[in-house]
Amino acid sequence: MFGVSFGGGQQRPSNFLHTNHDQSIVDEVRNTEVVKAIARRVDFLLACYFPNLHSLYTNVLQDLCKHDGNLKPNWEGCCFAAASLNFQNAVTFSHRDYLNLLFGQCAVYSAGSFNYKKGGHLILWDLKLILEFPPGCIIFFPSAMIRHSNTAIQDSETRHSLTFFSASGLFRWRHNNFMSDKDFVAGASRDERATWDEHRRNLWQTGLKLLRSM
Repeated sequence: MFGVSFGGGQQRPSNFLHTNHDQSIVDEVRNTEVVKAIARRVDFLLACYFPNLHSLYTNVLQDLCKHDGNLKPNWEGCCFAAASLNFQNAVTFSHRDYLNLLFGQCAVYSAGSFNYKKGGHLILWDLKLILEFPPGCIIFFPSAMIRHSNTAIQDSETRHSLTFFSASGLFRWRHNNFMSDKDFVAGASRDERATWDEHRRNLWQTGLKLLRSM
């Protein structure tokens, strides 16, 4: 994984850390024109189908990087804060990405050489859907909300994936005026805490509004 994240023990938002060797590989892949084009395409599609959500992602990432000069986004023109790259024949078991924004979207780009009729399907367990996922396609879905996995391919085939996501902790940090929930609650007045609690209770309604395409 590479990019900006917050959660899993971090004290504040930061870029994922790698060894010098791994970082050189990440930089090489991230800076290829093909990958940059995919990132721009993902951003464009999110803006088309979920314009309100795209605005939220864009504004939060820009605010975070402006507030902390140590934060480095992966690409210009891409609102997702982080990405994960899987080479060869990666297969995931059924799971939810609990650290991502609950009502947000993750984007998955499929690549490689495989028969998508026989393998590499995306399974959305809660929706009882099995989707063909051909190379060169991009799928958006709320990975924190829907249990998902993918099927294996043949031993002679290859399948790669590039996943774009933003951790929910980044949105909470920004909403708390650049501090953690713990620090905000510790210093909040009674009125501030009441407003904060009400925001949390109504967050599902906020999510529904952001997911509207028009």
